[in-house]
Amino acid sequence: MKKPIYIGRQPIINGDKSIFGYEMLFRRSGENVAEVVDHLNATASVLENMYDVGFKTLISDKIAFINIVPDILRQDIMDLLPKDKIVLEILETSRIDETAVSIIQDFKNKGFRFALDDFVYGEEWEPILRLSDYIKIDVKQYSKNEIKEILLFLKDYGVKFLAEKVELDEDFYFYKSLGFNLYQGYFFQKPSVLSSVSLDQSYRLLINIFNAFQANADIEQIEALFKTSPALVFRLLRLINSVFYGFAAKISSLRQAIVLLGYGNVSRWILTMMLASGKSDLESDLILESAIVKSRTMETICNKFISKSFGDEAFLVGMLSLISVALGMPFQDLLKEINIDSAISDALIDHKGKLGELIEFVDAFYNGYYILANAILKKINPLATIDDILKIDSEALMYLEAVKKSAYGVV
Repeated sequence: MKKPIYIGRQPIINGDKSIFGYEMLFRRSGENVAEVVDHLNATASVLENMYDVGFKTLISDKIAFINIVPDILRQDIMDLLPKDKIVLEILETSRIDETAVSIIQDFKNKGFRFALDDFVYGEEWEPILRLSDYIKIDVKQYSKNEIKEILLFLKDYGVKFLAEKVELDEDFYFYKSLGFNLYQGYFFQKPSVLSSVSLDQSYRLLINIFNAFQANADIEQIEALFKTSPALVFRLLRLINSVFYGFAAKISSLRQAIVLLGYGNVSRWILTMMLASGKSDLESDLILESAIVKSRTMETICNKFISKSFGDEAFLVGMLSLISVALGMPFQDLLKEINIDSAISDALIDHKGKLGELIEFVDAFYNGYYILANAILKKINPLATIDDILKIDSEALMYLEAVKKSAYGVV
């Protein structure tokens, strides 16, 4: 039986740390989920899945980078692609001949953009290089001096440069100084400087409301806290009236809205507001997306393979792991501000317990360390497979887009 292919995506980031687009990833079931042997069939399968799900759902108003080999350009499915939303990424393993150059030129004339993946110069690539808009360079394959020389060699081709596998914040700034335009990697989850910061009044209110939920405070206390911020009340009412929740009842009071949503849902929403309030608008979008997908994935894995009684805690760990990044402050300082169980703080700081194992697994999985991720997953539950996680990841992506569209007014 043919193994399923799942759609994953990794953000492609501008120099201001806003989201430029996403690379649509081929993920097969199995231990090495990045391995795709038949690129032609894999590309066709992923495109079919993208059509089924919808481009707007998957990429919103961003750009999709899709891996291809030139032969796929002969397929009818390519004629339906929205060329203004797509960059066709030519794999480094592609066979380049006159026919391949000709068909790439045809698509270039139609208005499509091209990127060269993991580029290594060879004479056979010269015609394709002149048709390309982006060149992706795996920064792990070269020394920093070699990368400088590569950019110097290519500067007259009029292309934009994308640095792949940028893992540290300081590396992001270094490659930016060299002239790279775009970046891939999870460096934005690992800021180079974390220091104690003063929390402004609006953020302090969010923390106070979150702590009230954690303490299972009376509805009167929570309502009173909300009433100190008309803007927050408005956003809560917009949330409950969204398609995402779809309550038929007319909302007549703030208290009714809190009760209908439930403490758990409102508490999660407050966490999301905390994330979105930490950085600039551009950077918070990036962190917020990562946090929602990570939290949802951890919750679902916990419910299916550990215990449903820990699902809420798993979601909370995922969110809190990136709130410290959003604020630019260490976990230890953050945890002084909020009331959480010691099992959660132990998982966040020392990766202790099942929740600690779970966050280690999710971090390994999303950073592409699939063999390590598979080993951790077998410790969590021997019956769980990477195939299960790929499905959960796809579902989390759909959850993210539903939340953005319905709950927060993001289109």
